[in-house]
Amino acid sequence: MKRLLNGKSFFPVLLSLVLLLSACGADGGNAAKPADGAPKGNDGKKVQLQMWFWQGASFEKIIPEFNKTHPNIEIIPQIYKWEDSHSKLLTALSAGSGAPDIAMIDISQIDQFLKYPDKFYDLNEFGAKSLAKDYLEWKWKQSTVGDKQLGLPTDIGPMVMYYRQDLFQQAGLPFEPNDVSAKIKNWDDFLAAGKVLKEKTGTNILSNPYELYGAIRDQGNELYFDKDDKLIIDSNPQIKKALEYYKKARQMDIAGAFDQKNALQEYSAALNSGKIGTYISAAWGRGHVETRAPDTKGKWRAAKIPEGTGNMGGSFLTLPKQGKYAKEAYTAISWLLTPQQQLEVFKLSGNFPSTPSIYGDKAITEQGYEFWGNQKLGVLFSEVAKEVKVQRKGPDYQTVETMISDGMQAVTVDKGKDPDKEFAALIEKVKAKLKNK
Repeated sequence: MKRLLNGKSFFPVLLSLVLLLSACGADGGNAAKPADGAPKGNDGKKVQLQMWFWQGASFEKIIPEFNKTHPNIEIIPQIYKWEDSHSKLLTALSAGSGAPDIAMIDISQIDQFLKYPDKFYDLNEFGAKSLAKDYLEWKWKQSTVGDKQLGLPTDIGPMVMYYRQDLFQQAGLPFEPNDVSAKIKNWDDFLAAGKVLKEKTGTNILSNPYELYGAIRDQGNELYFDKDDKLIIDSNPQIKKALEYYKKARQMDIAGAFDQKNALQEYSAALNSGKIGTYISAAWGRGHVETRAPDTKGKWRAAKIPEGTGNMGGSFLTLPKQGKYAKEAYTAISWLLTPQQQLEVFKLSGNFPSTPSIYGDKAITEQGYEFWGNQKLGVLFSEVAKEVKVQRKGPDYQTVETMISDGMQAVTVDKGKDPDKEFAALIEKVKAKLKNK
């Protein structure tokens, strides 16, 4: 799962990580191992496991059941803000001490940690290979380095288009989910719908043209880096396409300039009052809309986004080698992330499972949601989940994305700025930033 963040707080820590990790001991902390190299357990004595995750992950809702059914193991949850959870882990790995037994890592951050596989236990040492079949293949591979499996998948973020059904209907647009998916098939159709929506209702089809940029960017085969971590932002055709549609939405005046990161209250008010007609986001975005626009209950529906889905968010549970009780920690994460427990978390909070074996469960296929006109959203999520392309983000993805998103927000607000020139300038700033890291 993913939440809004301020990537600026990461820069000092990331800089120190590169410099300090190489100086840390090869074992990365105080994990004890017997002579044969197998991770050490606690020989049957009760242990306490420190587990770091962030608000919204919802593990705290199922941990009591684990503790009850595993009398020799107790998980102690420590819940942080999204950005704090990652920055604390980076700091601990850099310092060589202080990491938890279990650490949650978001997909947008995972590659910067996978650069240092020796800092984490290879879960295959505990038999993780036998679990691979339980998860979506593309998701499983995202935490694999060579023949090492460094994380077990939590939820995923298949992208859909949440839309105001009442406003679409008022504008004379397709308004039933299947019709929206069938008739708004490509991004030109989407722009055309946005024009009609604005003319007929005064509503912006998007909160911000950068939302459209992000959706199209995430549909490509590559993002900002290639497999060798070479920056390809200025040569990737999908990025060029994303920028073109950003410009079109801006020029057509069918998107607002609402800033979800720095002006959340203003954005929420606009979403709640009907100034925004769609929200392109992941499965977890359902909760975002319900929280930010409570007065619109019953007026929203969800459909497939044009030109295929992408993935926005989703995470992994890892075992840092600084943790004391690796075997018990593996027992914990393998229980927390079983199909049954992922289904339970979905029921409790809406985080969509990465375990396809439960996609046929009634909780997914038959559960309607009152806020969404009793639409069975789980059916849509499970369909698009299987269509996601795997994209490697790279260790510096978040650094680049923060610079681009902040810069293009300024372009959105200031109509006098030229998007092409500003984007080119941002690329040069990115290159300079990465060169000096």
